[in-house]
Amino acid sequence: MNPPTLPSWTRTALPVVLLIGFHALPWLRWDGRQAVLLDVVERRFDVFCLTLWPSQAGLLLGALAVLAVTLALCTHLAGRLWCGHACPQTVWSTLFAWVEHGTRRLLGKSRVEPLARHALWIVIALWTALSFVGLFTPIQSLLARAVTLRLDGFESFWIVFYTVATWGNASFLRWHVCRLLCPFARLQPLLRDGHTPRMLYLAPRGEPRGPRRPGGGSIAQRGRGLLDAGTAQDYVFRWAHPQLAGPMPRFADDRLGDCTDCRRCVQACPMALDVRDGPQADCLDCGACAVACEQSQRAAGLGPGLIQHISPQRLAGHRLQWIRPRTLALLGLLSLLLGLIVLGAALAG
Repeated sequence: MNPPTLPSWTRTALPVVLLIGFHALPWLRWDGRQAVLLDVVERRFDVFCLTLWPSQAGLLLGALAVLAVTLALCTHLAGRLWCGHACPQTVWSTLFAWVEHGTRRLLGKSRVEPLARHALWIVIALWTALSFVGLFTPIQSLLARAVTLRLDGFESFWIVFYTVATWGNASFLRWHVCRLLCPFARLQPLLRDGHTPRMLYLAPRGEPRGPRRPGGGSIAQRGRGLLDAGTAQDYVFRWAHPQLAGPMPRFADDRLGDCTDCRRCVQACPMALDVRDGPQADCLDCGACAVACEQSQRAAGLGPGLIQHISPQRLAGHRLQWIRPRTLALLGLLSLLLGLIVLGAALAG
């Protein structure tokens, strides 16, 4: 059984669903009140059927800790699917990239394009700020006061702050946040091991890479077979470090692997990584490289699957192990936290 992965269409559908869910959340009603309202002024947190008071803050902190450990466990078992598909930084950066692509496609390189793009970005950032602040103050009255410019200083500050933060993060910083600022990215070496799936290039099938005349077929169609792992990794190293290893020799078309060296995978990667260089710490497991590679492979008449979301151990032919030392440690921590929450709820009741 393979670890869970996400199909390619989720790269479009999931951000849309998450954005709709986020902006709809403050407007949901429950028993005649706002379903999710973290009212700091009234010191009352309403989350659907639950109402938490300051004396129950420990339960809220415990729930947040459970969510954090659950995220760590999912990352350990399935890779950085959160980072590549569901993290707010990823979702809003993707949305802003869509807007940028749309304005450039409609307006080209005209002088109006940057103005239109940033205007749309600021509108999105402002609506994001209103939706977020609407989780801490009733959204209906907040929007009414915003329209009439009667916001108090607290609300005005946070709306402006989150507008600027969203606009700056998603329009300028984007993926640099993931690479340089995100604390969760720093924890990845602690959470992942050889059985954790990640985006990997199948070097024995793809090497040696290079352009070729059309119609040559894949290595399976040509009967070339897979290279041994040592030879394939030697080619990968020489491509990645030409100054150390020297230039690659030229190969006849019938000796080439399935990689056409079109570099679509590099162009599609938001982090500008080359997945063919091997596992890299900055990879978000978003799957953009695999989608671009599959499109290029199909256009060239070759088979899909040259880049896969798979663990190094599975790629080497070993069986997948679901239970590992870090799995047990995270499950133990999760069980402990759940036990403390249940105990705290029982004592509070």
